[in-house]
Amino acid sequence: MSEPQQLLDPAAGRGSAFSINDALTIWRKRKWMILGIVTAIPLLVGFVVSKQPKVYEAQTSIVIDSSVPQYLGQNFKDVVEIESNWWSAQETLQTEFRVLKSYSQALATAHALCEIQVGPESKRESAMHRLMPDVNCAEKDDLARAAGFLQGVLRVDPVRESRIVTLTVAHHDPEMAALLPNTMAQVYTKRNLERRISQSESASSWLGDEYGDLTQQLNDSERALIEFKKKNSVVAVPIEDQQNDLSSRHKKLSDELNMVQLKLIGLRAQREQYAALKNADPMNEAVPGVSDTPVVQKLKELYIEQYAKLVELRGKYLDKHPTVMAQQARVDAIRADLVREATLSSKSTEAMYAALLKQEKDLRVALDGATHESLMLEQRAIEYNRLKRNFDRLSKLSDQVGGRERETSLAGHLKTNNVRILDLALVPSAAISPNVPAAIGTSILVALVLAFGLAFLLEMLDSTVKTQDDIEKWAGVTFLGVIPTIEAADGDAAPVVAPPALSEMIKRGSKDLYVLSHPRSSVAECCRAIRTNLLFMTPDAPAKTLLITSAGPQEGKTTTAVNMAITLAGSGLRVLLVDTDLRRPRLNKAFGIPATSEGVSKAIVGGPDTDVLSMVRETGVPNLSLLPCGATPPNPAELLHAERFAHIVEELTRHYDRVIFDSPPVGAVTDATILSRLTMGTVLVAKGGQTSKDALLRARRLLTTAGVNVLGCILNDLDMRKRGSYGYHYYSRYGYYSGDGNEKDPGAAPPPQTTNN
Repeated sequence: MSEPQQLLDPAAGRGSAFSINDALTIWRKRKWMILGIVTAIPLLVGFVVSKQPKVYEAQTSIVIDSSVPQYLGQNFKDVVEIESNWWSAQETLQTEFRVLKSYSQALATAHALCEIQVGPESKRESAMHRLMPDVNCAEKDDLARAAGFLQGVLRVDPVRESRIVTLTVAHHDPEMAALLPNTMAQVYTKRNLERRISQSESASSWLGDEYGDLTQQLNDSERALIEFKKKNSVVAVPIEDQQNDLSSRHKKLSDELNMVQLKLIGLRAQREQYAALKNADPMNEAVPGVSDTPVVQKLKELYIEQYAKLVELRGKYLDKHPTVMAQQARVDAIRADLVREATLSSKSTEAMYAALLKQEKDLRVALDGATHESLMLEQRAIEYNRLKRNFDRLSKLSDQVGGRERETSLAGHLKTNNVRILDLALVPSAAISPNVPAAIGTSILVALVLAFGLAFLLEMLDSTVKTQDDIEKWAGVTFLGVIPTIEAADGDAAPVVAPPALSEMIKRGSKDLYVLSHPRSSVAECCRAIRTNLLFMTPDAPAKTLLITSAGPQEGKTTTAVNMAITLAGSGLRVLLVDTDLRRPRLNKAFGIPATSEGVSKAIVGGPDTDVLSMVRETGVPNLSLLPCGATPPNPAELLHAERFAHIVEELTRHYDRVIFDSPPVGAVTDATILSRLTMGTVLVAKGGQTSKDALLRARRLLTTAGVNVLGCILNDLDMRKRGSYGYHYYSRYGYYSGDGNEKDPGAAPPPQTTNN
């Protein structure tokens, strides 16, 4: 993974997912904090809960029906039916729940408690005074305050899939805990019945008033109907019958008028045809009315017969022949008879037409009279029907209101109620709280969660370097090894042949010389392991010049440099330790060498003629020499940038097998970056549990950006004696393999015990 990716996703460099071993590590590391929290919280909770006053709880159950039994009317119901509409039933129950928790209900209960006497005969007192001694039942404000208190202590709970409701009260006095829900249930039942009776009485009174008004209106309507019948003669013949007779007569006149009008239409057509055919030949069959009579038919037959004879005679004789003339006279006579009959038919038609006209006129007059009479009768019928409907309506309404008024009055005397008490509360014998075991058990669970949560949170917030993964996967630096925490004491060092100054430092328990004074300790083994790792990293061309630096101050780089130099010198190499921390030099103090002006600063400033080797001091450690800092210069970075210093490094490299430079931190000043460019390899030192991952990453980036060869990082001052710390099970074996059982080594594990068989 690249550096930008690591910076954007810090979790990417943290190794594998969280495991049980990680949890155990956190437990071992912070077990005392966890145990303290898990112990303190339950003890505190148990103490606080045990000091709380006892609370008793009592419960009264009531049944709330959606309706009451019906003993009156046609729909007789001896039992309450279950509401078929679920939503309506729920609405009813929810309404009653609000009534139970209402202020008016609580105030009525407060009044009832003022009247109830409790206690032994010698010390009788009101229940309200026992419940709230400072309440005066005669004061409205006190009763209002008591009602508010009762609202607060009452808990109303419905029983699922039933019409049962429980009233629960918790109180410090067991007798009051039972009395309160019982009184509340009794008051609620009584008030509900009173409300129903009051409603019945109000309804009965209203219905009685309405019934009286309806009776008066019914009498007035009946008198008006009788007066109308007398005035319009409706008493002898009902108006419905009159309407039927008049309607039948009107229909008959209308039918006769229609028949007359049809006949007039036919006669009018005949008159027009007679007028148009006065001069027509009577023999013409097209003349209507002429050939219809038997006489005309007979005359036509005779005329045809005689006319045929005339035609025959004319064929034999001349027109003046007597026989022809006689025959002509007979034909003319018959023709005259036909004309006379046609004239008579026309006159008959005229007479019939005149008669039908008169009949039509008379029928129309009669029909108009019948229509007028029908309209008048219809108006009287409307008034009659209005009076009749009003009378019927008032009669029916009066019967209904009167019957309901009687039923309501009786229902008020029945005193039926849809609420009844199922079970009264009993005086509780055991308190529901404080429940010390339950509180302690709950507090233990909460304390466990809190303690482990806090431990994990602290671990997550801890961004310091503690493991090999933190160095390799977070900072991207090769892990060279770990140096355990050094805690030397006076007199525990192994015998060492050394100059007096060095021996004095060893006796004081100097951490810088711990490897020298404890060559078989786990610290020495770890240093030797680091030396081996450095040799393996450059097997062909060993880094003769090494720079020891760190990301920040107080991370043990000087102690690490001294112990690593002692370890390298112990392998037979000629090692020179150079104090290039020109700001805070400390190497001369580590070996008990007095500070002088002879050193690195003077060698740089003195020029090419200055002999730097003459300034090298012997430390008393075989094969290990020291080039101290000398006088502290005001411009360390400029001195290290000088070309003369580069020549000094080359000269020292020629005379020694390994040259180790101790420098300031990378993140504080630029000295380490300048020095690292003049050495063959740079080693970073990170203090376990102190150096932050981000600081180590920034130090590595500064060095790599400058083109420095960063060999790796040493994890310093890691306390491996604590179970759960990084490397406890791995690095503790150094103490077993290196210790002799007599040497006191803070970093070593105890030797294994053997059993003789």
